[in-house]
Amino acid sequence: MISQDCQSSLQPACQPSTCRWRCAIEVIDQLLSEPSIITGRDADDLLDLRWKLLNSDDAEGTLKLFCAVRRRMECRHYLAFFRIRKWLENHLLATVILSPGGDQQLVSLRLDHCCVEALRRAALCAALREGAVLDRPSLRFLYRQKSFVHTNSSQSHQASIARH
Repeated sequence: MISQDCQSSLQPACQPSTCRWRCAIEVIDQLLSEPSIITGRDADDLLDLRWKLLNSDDAEGTLKLFCAVRRRMECRHYLAFFRIRKWLENHLLATVILSPGGDQQLVSLRLDHCCVEALRRAALCAALREGAVLDRPSLRFLYRQKSFVHTNSSQSHQASIARH
């Protein structure tokens, strides 16, 4: 018989639509609950990251902090940081405008880099289409739920206008 813990690994890959909101917090809490495996600085940084994730109001600040903590701790706690990384990929997006007056594009993030500037460059490259020109591009990181709440509310508003 497969133990309950093993069954969780049989679930499909974590996707934005099925990812639990508190998953990354639980991973951080698990690391914090074992003081013998982390330093005082690690604990401070993990608490700061936990705070950023709970507030979910500063996606870029969250990414910067995550990258800094990841560079220092991932080699000792790879699985925990893999889970936090996947959670962030499921909950953060980049909004990219390639040139002034251009359309906004939503770009899913892949946290393959440990530096926000490298993540910014990768998102810009992902937004480029054949023939597109970069002219003073802008890029912001944001939480996926906030972008969809805004999109859904504007769609609802447009639908109500269309009915009247």
